[in-house]
Amino acid sequence: MSKKNKYEGEDLLKVCVELLSDKHVFNLQAFDVRGVSSITDFFLIGSVNNDRQMKAAGGNLTRQLKKQGIKPFHKDGEMQNSWIVLDYLDCIVHLFLPEERERFNLEKLWKGCDFEIEIQEQKSESD
Repeated sequence: MSKKNKYEGEDLLKVCVELLSDKHVFNLQAFDVRGVSSITDFFLIGSVNNDRQMKAAGGNLTRQLKKQGIKPFHKDGEMQNSWIVLDYLDCIVHLFLPEERERFNLEKLWKGCDFEIEIQEQKSESD
């Protein structure tokens, strides 16, 4: 990439957390996989209650980062699906509907790599 991103690594993770927690994404969990994974530094996993929230959260994250000159390297899944992946190289974001998150259980895959994230006001499932 010729142009250096404004946010990389942990800074990018923090921006993603902030943007997602503002859009009804709950149960956000980050994993620091530096030295464990060769594809990224951080995984961020969050849940939404429905496809409308999925579209709003994923769309907002994409738009806000694009304003900063940061575009996803790869997107998988449609914004109205039960699981989308937004790959920003240093941080890969997974958004799930709760039943899909439970089914795939990515947290188990990265057990022991938990990374503490600070969330101003995290939304609950009832919001």
